[in-house]
Amino acid sequence: MTGAPANGAGAMARHRRLVILVVAVVVAALLASSSEIHRQIVALLALAEPIIEAHPVWGAVVFTAISALGAILVFVSSWLLVPLGVQAWGPVGCFVLLWAGWFLGGIVTYSVGRYLGRPVVRRLLPEPVITRYEGHIPVGGRFLPALLVTVSVPSDIAGYFFGLVKYPAGVYLSALAIGEIPYGLAAVFLTDAFLQRKLSLLLILASVAGLFGYWAWRRHRGPSMPATQASEEERRGL
Repeated sequence: MTGAPANGAGAMARHRRLVILVVAVVVAALLASSSEIHRQIVALLALAEPIIEAHPVWGAVVFTAISALGAILVFVSSWLLVPLGVQAWGPVGCFVLLWAGWFLGGIVTYSVGRYLGRPVVRRLLPEPVITRYEGHIPVGGRFLPALLVTVSVPSDIAGYFFGLVKYPAGVYLSALAIGEIPYGLAAVFLTDAFLQRKLSLLLILASVAGLFGYWAWRRHRGPSMPATQASEEERRGL
């Protein structure tokens, strides 16, 4: 009886990015439903526009750097900056900067794991995180398993372990580049829908994100199949 909650909590932790996305969609829909709250948030974001307009290059550099930190450090999140980025550079510009920051962060985490090794990784990641994710990195250097991991495992964690197992750099970086696209697009277009107060679109996004998050939780909540059982089913053609 105690295994189900533990497995559920483990699945929630493994899919932290999906959980954040679902929560963000729901919160955005709730905030946008109030015209007064929405107006105050938009007015608050507008306060930063003169600063970014006066320093456009440095504004882009700082935004990209903070996005990279969000992909390097577990306790830093770049999602809170997305509304400011959309307001300043539009959806396309914000997506490019956000994706570039996450990609640079992935390069840093991979390099730390590969060249500085486990002692440094243990200083940067909590021990429970290392225990939870260490066995999730595939072997063999193939692209598709790497892509699936980059999509499902938080970006501020996966790169360290890809580096530790010395996964082929080209394969990992290709998977990273593609795996960050859906999250970047989701963050940017969710924010744009909120800023323009497109309530119907927000409700659709909330439903899709909720169903996807529930599917991911159901898919990973149970214990993994024992190797002997899996081998037996393979022999029977299952």
